[in-house]
Amino acid sequence: MGIRKIDFVNDEYYHVFNRGVDKRTIFTTKDEMYFFFNRLSALNNTDSSKKTSNKRNYKKDSAVFGDGDKLVKIVAYCLLPNHFHLLLKQQSENGISIFMQRLGTSYTKFFNDHNDRTGSLFQGKFKASHLSGEFALPTLSAYVNLNYKHHKIDPRENLVKTSLFEYFNEELGVSICDKDEVSNIIKEADGLDNYKKYIKQASMAFANNKNIILDENLFEF
Repeated sequence: MGIRKIDFVNDEYYHVFNRGVDKRTIFTTKDEMYFFFNRLSALNNTDSSKKTSNKRNYKKDSAVFGDGDKLVKIVAYCLLPNHFHLLLKQQSENGISIFMQRLGTSYTKFFNDHNDRTGSLFQGKFKASHLSGEFALPTLSAYVNLNYKHHKIDPRENLVKTSLFEYFNEELGVSICDKDEVSNIIKEADGLDNYKKYIKQASMAFANNKNIILDENLFEF
């Protein structure tokens, strides 16, 4: 595999994403998606002790939280049937690389055991891009939160999990995004109502740039 051409710096934001090998489905059941989702919290610490690792291997269906500092802050996420998007802010040295390596290894093992298969699940190393520019953060939060709409994936008929409802204070389950980061993005947009308008505009602009035809009614919240 090639060397990644990006340096991960503490307190900087990165868009991280990957898809299934050969564009295959990586979440075939709700249990699989929620295993991945729960690992986003459980693996997010600097604890690399063998004791914690052994507990995680033994308790495959439970979240085992280690000690130490956070590797990353989770700012936004979107999990779709064959790929995922994360918006992360690195907190510890090499935090993103460690976090993603743990996440990929843990989920691949679980998925393969669950589906009686072997081999790679993801399409090589995870992809990442560094945020830059004055409006990059709210724009990328819109892209990640609404990625299922860009792909015209109906969450009523497909497995989808997005942090959008954490931003709207409508998440009924576990919230994993850093509350201060979300609050700052909402404030930057001058409040939740304006954020809703902004992400609609940003998403339509993205679709137009990609020659994707989207109905504006998709973005009525």
